[in-house]
Amino acid sequence: MNGSSARTQKPKVRTDHLHGWLDAGTVGQGPLPALTLSVVIPTLNQGDTIEDTLVSILAQDCLDHLEIIVMDGGSTDGTMAVLERYRPWIHHLITGPDGGQSQAINRGLSLARGDILAWINSDDYYLPGALAAVLQRFGSDPALQFLVGAGDVVSLENTFLRHVPSLPMNTTTMQEWKLDRWVMQQSCFWRRELWQRVGGVDESLHLLMDYDLWFRFSKLTQAGRIDRTLAAMRYYPAAKTVRQRSKASEEMAYVYAKNGALSDLRELLDSLGRERSRLEARIHRYDSQLLVRLLKRLRLLPRD
Repeated sequence: MNGSSARTQKPKVRTDHLHGWLDAGTVGQGPLPALTLSVVIPTLNQGDTIEDTLVSILAQDCLDHLEIIVMDGGSTDGTMAVLERYRPWIHHLITGPDGGQSQAINRGLSLARGDILAWINSDDYYLPGALAAVLQRFGSDPALQFLVGAGDVVSLENTFLRHVPSLPMNTTTMQEWKLDRWVMQQSCFWRRELWQRVGGVDESLHLLMDYDLWFRFSKLTQAGRIDRTLAAMRYYPAAKTVRQRSKASEEMAYVYAKNGALSDLRELLDSLGRERSRLEARIHRYDSQLLVRLLKRLRLLPRD
């Protein structure tokens, strides 16, 4: 990457507290191709975790091939203090109110100059040697447009919870998303040309913008796979995907309709209808019991 020499000098950072880094040692790698990789980090008030995201990038063995872009939505916590400490290695730092995560991703990647693109959330992080492995894979296959790797889900305290394997990005995988069989966005990478062809993520989506993007990518190219764990995704009660789980069904219906997955849409609507019926039945039973108790208290029904 063009830029100050300070950006290519590997800073001293601590990663031994992160899942997958403690016993990493030196990750062996061959020569890197003449490719660059741009990573966008959208963030808002995640001062407690964004440092982990940054150091996981700065500790990679290919720093001179990387471009770091941080899109801060106007944080009011300690996020900016963390970002200032790592400012010499951040190529673009944009801060101020925005239209949400999807808009931040689009704006960030519009600034990117890398051959390969990705985004990672500011509570997630990459694993040792991940980005060099990605560059090598794209360098070895000029026809490869979209790459899917494996990842791990961890707690806020970096405790391992589950492994998410690399899956083929085909119809079966897309259909089984709702069955909790999915690929990790943090472990997906693509060429700039593919991103430009689809026009970025859908800014009306706030949770499943990646799922919609995979649908559109898959219409244009066949994803490659790398059997390597590339990133860690944190799962905890305050995470957006956990807090807004009910909204995910609405967005999934929109994504299915938008991408012509009508059979999946019908199945989802049937499932939501069944869930609504079960909920209404529970409410009816509760209301009935409450009414009975009230009538008994008013002596309008005989007590047992």
